[in-house]
Amino acid sequence: MSTKAKIASLLLLTGALISSGRAGAGNRRVNERTYDESVQRQIVPLKIYRDFLLVAKGQFGTALEDQNFIIDTGTAPSIINASLMARLGLATVPSPSRAMGKTIPGQALTFPEIELGPICAVSLHVQVQDLSRIERDLGIPIAAIIGLDVLSKSSFRLDYDKREMEFGSVSHTGIPVHFDPRTGIAVAEVRVEGKETRFLLDTGTDRVVLFGGNFPDAGWLNLQNTSQTGTNQVSQEVDLQLFSAADIIIGGQRFSDERAYLVPGSTDSLFDGLLGVRALGFRGLSYDQASETFYLQK
Repeated sequence: MSTKAKIASLLLLTGALISSGRAGAGNRRVNERTYDESVQRQIVPLKIYRDFLLVAKGQFGTALEDQNFIIDTGTAPSIINASLMARLGLATVPSPSRAMGKTIPGQALTFPEIELGPICAVSLHVQVQDLSRIERDLGIPIAAIIGLDVLSKSSFRLDYDKREMEFGSVSHTGIPVHFDPRTGIAVAEVRVEGKETRFLLDTGTDRVVLFGGNFPDAGWLNLQNTSQTGTNQVSQEVDLQLFSAADIIIGGQRFSDERAYLVPGSTDSLFDGLLGVRALGFRGLSYDQASETFYLQK
């Protein structure tokens, strides 16, 4: 099955750019274990790398327990590390994705079972990618990147200060961002330097990233005379143009980011860039399953 892909998770401190697939709810079927959040309230400890990248322990049924999962709201479908497929004896099918206007060869499969906290997702359509570059950058084994196809099955809160992920009913305080189960992503309406834009809500990056292909005329940006090159997960070089965003408005609140990035030529039909949760100093992120709404919290 062909899927489009987002440009995701700029690990600019190490020069890595994680690229992951995205699929709408109509392209997947997930059966999850039902539970009463009031009696199965649960806290999962988090490890945080480079002050933004969240890693939690999860498991693949009874086959592989205590695996490292990256928690990434900017990913759907979830991604399984290709190194695990041989150990589990699972067969994959070709499933190319799109990133930065290019087709990337890939594989996919229907994964038997993924567990994270009280969530148990079975018969889940996932992408299969080589995550060895991320493992080398972080210095730990990574079994999967868990996206909103799994995370949206429960209400939860990510707390960066407490380093924990709490499942169950959540507070509705903060800046609301709607989750669209049809596309499998959460997109925030953001005004940048007076221009209306749409940003993917992304815990997998600590940057504000704008897709240059969605804005052929970038004259409204305060572009700086410096640029750098990143490398994505499939070893493609990516040009990055630095700009200062002095006026960012989300939910009526004003923010700024002196080190935002423009990726020339990159484009997506559903959003104009990436909004890293930590980029603007948010200390928490809640998701209310009943209303399908995220809340950004300072």
